[in-house]
Amino acid sequence: MSWSFKELLNTVEASDPDFTEIYLSPYEVEPSESNFYSQENIEELADSMLTVGQQQPTVLGRVDGVYKIISGHRRNLANIHNIECGALPRDYKARYLYKEMTSALFELSLIIGNAFNRKLTPYEETEQAASLKAALIRAREEDGIIIKGKMRDIVADILKTSKTQVARMDKINKGLVPEAKEQFKAGTIGKTAAYETAKLPAEEQKEIAAAAAEGKDVSHKDIAERVKEKQEIKAAQKAAAIDELTGMMNMKSFRSTVKHHIQGMEEDENGILIMIDGDHFKSVNDQY
Repeated sequence: MSWSFKELLNTVEASDPDFTEIYLSPYEVEPSESNFYSQENIEELADSMLTVGQQQPTVLGRVDGVYKIISGHRRNLANIHNIECGALPRDYKARYLYKEMTSALFELSLIIGNAFNRKLTPYEETEQAASLKAALIRAREEDGIIIKGKMRDIVADILKTSKTQVARMDKINKGLVPEAKEQFKAGTIGKTAAYETAKLPAEEQKEIAAAAAEGKDVSHKDIAERVKEKQEIKAAQKAAAIDELTGMMNMKSFRSTVKHHIQGMEEDENGILIMIDGDHFKSVNDQY
């Protein structure tokens, strides 16, 4: 089956007629294990809900008979907080809307359902893009959903951002070491700085993460300059190792490569070197 963007959104729209109203104890529903969205300021929300009531129902997916939260993790925690504080009775039941779902569609619904609820941190935006891509692939493989178009374009369309931003977030997710990602999550490294940092070797990334953890200013311009220097050095090294005419290794690079492989061999390991002699190549050398 082929799903449009609007149909994907309908998996979490409360107006969807496939959702069923139900009243449950907040303890009867489970938070999603893969929920990475902030759970801060629960007490403030709990006080507000006591004053004006719960304005929106928590949306659930029932997966293999288990009620799991798609949208409204903070609301559910606020209700539990009010029960624990005695502001609500122990047998209190909140209003929920639920829909039967497969595990793959639940993960997809979780991301889409939380994509526009509030302003996300740069870290949350980046995690969201990676999770959405993984959820789309999983739904396609497990539920047979046909989603037309390039994956990057679809992710950008759903998250209402550019393909360039999705590519940058993909680089951060794939290239950033855990130490640097932790500082990105904490907000001591910005998104642009995280993107530039992800281009550097692991040890240099760890140095930047350590500096950020110590409260030092981590400038994306400084990191970008370091990346540029690395790229220029790499390009110069490549140019020095390649024959300009043929695009192949020059003799110095060839000898260095062979030496490296020989040194990396075990004592009882054999190696093979194949030499190819081109006839009449002198005429090529004389002409060029």
